[in-house]
Amino acid sequence: MKMSLLTLAVMAVVICSAGCVSSPHDIIGTWTSEDISGLGLPLPDVTHIIVEFTPDRKGTETWVYTNGGRYVSNISWIENDDGTFAYAYDSWLISLTENGTQACDEEGRVFNRIGGDADSGYPGTWAAEEAYEYNGMFYTIINEIYPDNTGVSIWTNQNGVTDPPWEIVWYPYKEDMYINYYKEALIGFTILSNGTGLDSFNLTYTKA
Repeated sequence: MKMSLLTLAVMAVVICSAGCVSSPHDIIGTWTSEDISGLGLPLPDVTHIIVEFTPDRKGTETWVYTNGGRYVSNISWIENDDGTFAYAYDSWLISLTENGTQACDEEGRVFNRIGGDADSGYPGTWAAEEAYEYNGMFYTIINEIYPDNTGVSIWTNQNGVTDPPWEIVWYPYKEDMYINYYKEALIGFTILSNGTGLDSFNLTYTKA
């Protein structure tokens, strides 16, 4: 589930928080960036970025190249407590059992609650039931989920080496379902008072 180092290098950004408070419907639609040619971003030959936000908290990010080619990535987006937004390429859903003692993600991994109150919903400590294979190594996974919509995912490989914790941001999705993101993979998006958008790279967007 972890993202590639290249993706993380490109996307490791601080969520932008400047601007006015917006409601979720304000972001829904298609946003086109300013011309980014020559701005020194790690996106050679890309002239514009088009981001579409859909009502189901999904969407697409499209890179438009100088030769007319396009590269499209699926995204999902969230609203922050301060009225700003953020989106990411990589997200995953967790579904809880009715009694709150087990959780399952989209890859079929089962987690057992080993800490926290089963009546509290998602917050608590969760341990993967089986080792998870990633890049030829087997990992045990412990997820610590906090009530403030943050958390950490702790991966320990078969040799007993534990990776630095991966910070998580999570939000309710549907009943007993929660959508998760790695915090460093989120791209901030703020709607300014003049109706334009501003992302974490300080790129300005215009809504169609």
